[in-house]
Amino acid sequence: MLVDWSRLDSLKQGDDEDDIIWLEEMVRSLRKNMNSRLENIKSFTEEKKSVELQAELHQTKGVAANFGLAAVQKNVTEAELKLKEGNLEACLALCQELPSLWEQTKKELAPKFPE
Repeated sequence: MLVDWSRLDSLKQGDDEDDIIWLEEMVRSLRKNMNSRLENIKSFTEEKKSVELQAELHQTKGVAANFGLAAVQKNVTEAELKLKEGNLEACLALCQELPSLWEQTKKELAPKFPE
């Protein structure tokens, strides 16, 4: 399971129609936000900009945690740790896995939150 559905469901209060619509809008926004973040991560990894990469990984980790994107959160947490330890190559390898992981996560989100 790539998504922690209990975390995502906790963002709304019950089955109120307005909360459901709000959450759908938040997930649409999440998709755009994550696409931008992954583009930044790709750019920073290609340019080996460690400081910028660490900041983007940290922010992405927070977004993933807030929305219950468990697999993405795990990956960026590990990548950030490797970068902090000075293991840039291991960090870059983990970052290269992110686009595929995000695509799989979007597929898991799609039945409940179609694009």
